[in-house]
Amino acid sequence: MADIYEKLRERLDLFPQSYPKTESGAELEILRRLFNPEEAEIMLHLRPYPETVSVIAERIGKDETELGEALYSMSKRGLIYRHRSRSNQIYYLMIPWMIGIWEFQLNDLTPENIELYERFYQEGMVPAWRKQKTGIFRVVPIEKEIQGGTEIQPYEKVSEIIESHTRFAVADCICRKERRMVGDACDRPLDVCLSFGPSAAFYIENGIGREICKEEAQQILLRAEEAGLIHCSANHSGRKDFICNCCGCCCKAIANITKHDNPGAITKSNYYAEKDYDICTACGTCVDRCQVGAIRMENEITVINRERCIGCGLCVSTCPTGSISLVRKTADEAPAILANEIEVIQAIGREKGKQFPFE
Repeated sequence: MADIYEKLRERLDLFPQSYPKTESGAELEILRRLFNPEEAEIMLHLRPYPETVSVIAERIGKDETELGEALYSMSKRGLIYRHRSRSNQIYYLMIPWMIGIWEFQLNDLTPENIELYERFYQEGMVPAWRKQKTGIFRVVPIEKEIQGGTEIQPYEKVSEIIESHTRFAVADCICRKERRMVGDACDRPLDVCLSFGPSAAFYIENGIGREICKEEAQQILLRAEEAGLIHCSANHSGRKDFICNCCGCCCKAIANITKHDNPGAITKSNYYAEKDYDICTACGTCVDRCQVGAIRMENEITVINRERCIGCGLCVSTCPTGSISLVRKTADEAPAILANEIEVIQAIGREKGKQFPFE
């Protein structure tokens, strides 16, 4: 059984999101802590798309009832994903480390496994993300700050993302929760990570999220904006499963820009911040507000670095003189938007020489 975890690592690494080998072996220690050998063996036979217990049992050659209990237990611990259809049929599928298994460990964090997760993130995930140009996440700008008269696509409007759903959940931000548990957190709110539809159902049923109404979801977005958090969601134009509200100091995705100079991990919005220097008083509010260091004070004026700006709109919403605005990028400048989550993962896979879905 000694190599079962290496086999599992190799299988998780088939995902374009990667699960790479590291010098310290942190990736294997994580798997040993999360999966017993029998569960690791089951993982080797799962697919990255939904299947019923009967289909999986036939392929593995296991008793359907016994396997169903094991799969349900694994899904309750966030090791695999569980989807319940409208007819109440349960489907299971394999999920990557990020976005996936790691986020679902929200209620089981300890200082010891936080240290292990962080070591693997630094040694494994950050280098793996350097190889990709297509981001899994996309910045969604503060809606009210987009210039009037500009055509706004549904994927650019947090209000339309919310309106397209009927079930909502909120959970703590695992990035800030980890940093808080080890005494290194910012003071921004924790309970601002939103999920919708089947994803919300998974969070609620697993006890890692609280069910909320549409109005509370809207209030959470406003609170996040006031706290200076960046709206991020999936990098595609289709229906969204989540909105994260991210800070530049704790967030794993934004940190790839702020700390690791790796902008490919997150896709910028279709906008950029522009300043009217005739009315700017160089008060520095925008410098403090910017989460990615795109604005700095230079020769007693505030200067925006277009290359670094992610078009979130946080600087616009608190400018006391109204001297900053969000401007839409030209068609040549705007990052390509893919149709759905599968297309995003496949695009990342092509960049890394990986095919998705795999068998």
